[in-house]
Amino acid sequence: MFLIIMAIVGTFVFTAIGLIIYFLTSSIGFDISKLSGGNIASMDIGFIQALQISSSFGMFIAGPIAFAYIIEKKPTQYFYFDNPLRGILLLLVFAIMLFSSPLFEWITLINQKMSLPDSLKSLEIWMKQSEQEAAILTKKLLIMKDYGDLAINILMIAIIPAIGEELFFRGGMQNIFGQWFKNHHVAIWVTAIIFSSIHMQFYGFLPRMFLGALFGYVLVYGRSIWLAILGHFLNNGSAVVMAYVYQKQGKSLDKLDNETSFNNYSYLISAIITLILLIIFFKKTKEKTIKTTYD
Repeated sequence: MFLIIMAIVGTFVFTAIGLIIYFLTSSIGFDISKLSGGNIASMDIGFIQALQISSSFGMFIAGPIAFAYIIEKKPTQYFYFDNPLRGILLLLVFAIMLFSSPLFEWITLINQKMSLPDSLKSLEIWMKQSEQEAAILTKKLLIMKDYGDLAINILMIAIIPAIGEELFFRGGMQNIFGQWFKNHHVAIWVTAIIFSSIHMQFYGFLPRMFLGALFGYVLVYGRSIWLAILGHFLNNGSAVVMAYVYQKQGKSLDKLDNETSFNNYSYLISAIITLILLIIFFKKTKEKTIKTTYD
């Protein structure tokens, strides 16, 4: 798939550029870790940040834009950037992300309780080890002492993934699958499954898959990728801000991971409100957009 090829090329090019900048700024005595505002004992965090930001930009932003430019010559049109935004739809996306938070917490809890049969026990052990390693790295990146740290993480975890992953998955991959299958539902769910799988976080597979499907439907019905980007940004950004607030309150990030914020009644109410908001969202969009999304 040409989209993937361009993403890989973008990854190599921008990772190389990012690391060159990192090593050059380090070699002339400017500690790039100061960009995150913390007195980091080693350059490990700065290196990881540079690697993450540059590779994500190359893979998910530069790659898809180059793909769209080569294929369509008009990247803004291909990714639905130039379609007019309606304020009511932006407001509804904000409300959906806000009120669906308990629902996604419930889905996450269900996912975490899942276990594989005994015949796949070795696979389950490997999955848990992978999750633990990813959690250690995530917590290391989420250590924030001031607004500089917060800004770096908002850029790395919220802004770039929101723009880039929506370009790659919803704007690019979902569009391609829509042309293949001639069915926007199939395209949305296949893309959502791939979107969740590629993160390699098995005990967060279900909530991420449903989030991907949500963003897919928002794009199809709303006809603007900015709506999906907004939803993605709110999801990731709220997690970063919550981690920052927890640390400012002297709480451990382990507590943030382990505690549940809502009860069973909250899950039910969240599901009902989210469903109502989705129905309103779909009614506020024109029915003909469904038919023309993959023309």
